[in-house]
Amino acid sequence: MERDPAERRRVGKNVAVALITAILIFAVLYVGVQLYAILHHTYKTETAILATMSDSIQLTGAAVFDATPVAGSGDLGYLVDNGERVTMGTVIAECYTAEGQDLQREALTNLDREISLLNKSQNSSGSDLSVLTTQTRSALYNLLDQLDRGAYGSIRTAEEEFLLAQNRLQISTGQSTGFEDTIAQLQAERDSIAAQLDGLQNLVAEKNGYFVASDAAHLTTLDQETADNASPSDLASLLGQDLTASTDNTAGWIVAGFSWRFYATCDLDTAARFDGLSTVKISVPGKQDDPLSATVVSVEQDEEAGLAKIVLECGTINAEVLTLGQETAQIDLHTYTGIRIDSKALHIVDGNNGVYVKVGNLQRFRKITILYQNEDYILVDTDGAVGTDNEVRLYDEVIVEGTNLQDGKLM
Repeated sequence: MERDPAERRRVGKNVAVALITAILIFAVLYVGVQLYAILHHTYKTETAILATMSDSIQLTGAAVFDATPVAGSGDLGYLVDNGERVTMGTVIAECYTAEGQDLQREALTNLDREISLLNKSQNSSGSDLSVLTTQTRSALYNLLDQLDRGAYGSIRTAEEEFLLAQNRLQISTGQSTGFEDTIAQLQAERDSIAAQLDGLQNLVAEKNGYFVASDAAHLTTLDQETADNASPSDLASLLGQDLTASTDNTAGWIVAGFSWRFYATCDLDTAARFDGLSTVKISVPGKQDDPLSATVVSVEQDEEAGLAKIVLECGTINAEVLTLGQETAQIDLHTYTGIRIDSKALHIVDGNNGVYVKVGNLQRFRKITILYQNEDYILVDTDGAVGTDNEVRLYDEVIVEGTNLQDGKLM
């Protein structure tokens, strides 16, 4: 049965509507896909900066010092700091016999500091006012900086420098005539407390050297003569034991000399990396973080045992160093300084190592000569110049993430 004209027009209209709808949906989807591709075609860049990187290994061994124990026990109050150099006869600590004497000692120390500060403050005659103003402002900025960084070990010193500068400025401008009365009051209080602490048993240094308290040190029983004479296998056996020195009836140690040694064992392949080296850097993460220069004393290999004995000597002694004992140390064999680039940015184009950098709104391929590389970063020389084999320059915007990178292409 043939449809009437009205029905045919209605069907045709529906088909036309459906077709137009399909075309519009396709157009919207196409535009959406294109917009998504454009909006999500992003690039991540990082600025090429100057950095220092090291070719490092980890060695487990023991720090060895020429240490003499200081006998002492009980409730001790230390009068010298860890790492402080003492001479024979220096009072290292005192033994408290009554409750509260430690607080009295702390008060006495604070009073001595205040008296000393006020005496120095009065020594401002002849000082130029502009110089004193500058000193006060600089000391204040330094104090605020230490507070902001949370450098609590430096805050007391910064505070004293500010108070000293401020006191001198007050005297110079006539805001204060001096601190004689205050000093006299503090001195009387100080003498009273000192009299109460008089007669305490003192622990005295019996030799010259650097002091470290027993509660801070982890010195070992390994001595230099034993360690020097040990074969690689013997040393490995020694290091496999707990060598920590006992602190029973020991107030601390005095370390003689101006150097210490680090003894360790390793496999032959690791030992081979010391070939040709006379100096390295040594640090112990978490204890002595700043790499210290050390001399390579010896590398003794035992081919049969597959072991090597490494002996390093360091000429730096401080409070952090004196906490070392049996440690896993980081040894920096070679240290390099150059321009640092994220390793993800590396590309090989026509056999050349290089990276893409953002120049204006363009991508540019820049060749590099690798100075040093690890899993995370690449270091290149600082003499970069376009047209050479090393083209990346300081502060270039290096593209570390992106797709379809191409020299001369728009970003």
